[in-house]
Amino acid sequence: MTEPEHLAVARQLAAMAEQLYQDGYDVIAAELFWGATSRVLSALAIQHGLAAGNQQPRRGQVVHHLVSSHQAGIILHNRLDVAGELHGHFYNSHLTLDEVAERVAAVRVFIADLLNLHQQQGRR
Repeated sequence: MTEPEHLAVARQLAAMAEQLYQDGYDVIAAELFWGATSRVLSALAIQHGLAAGNQQPRRGQVVHHLVSSHQAGIILHNRLDVAGELHGHFYNSHLTLDEVAERVAAVRVFIADLLNLHQQQGRR
């Protein structure tokens, strides 16, 4: 996939996740939030020259690069972990509704921050 395709899919997944979450389907929404996060990171990997051909680097490597190149700090690492917890919730249904709500709020911000980083980098 190309960088713009990853971004388009990320936005679609985030919108679907929002709708499903609002409709009470927290488990499915959790996975779609993870998918949106993953796709934005894939777009950033391409933008930053971290992806070789069809080989995508690990998400943690992309976040580490973003932290070092944008001085984004530990917050990006922590939010990737939170997104990963939502991914795990899809398989294990181990989070309470309150825990899901906390993580969804954090991942919304994370996705928005990643999209902003992508946009800022595109202007340089």
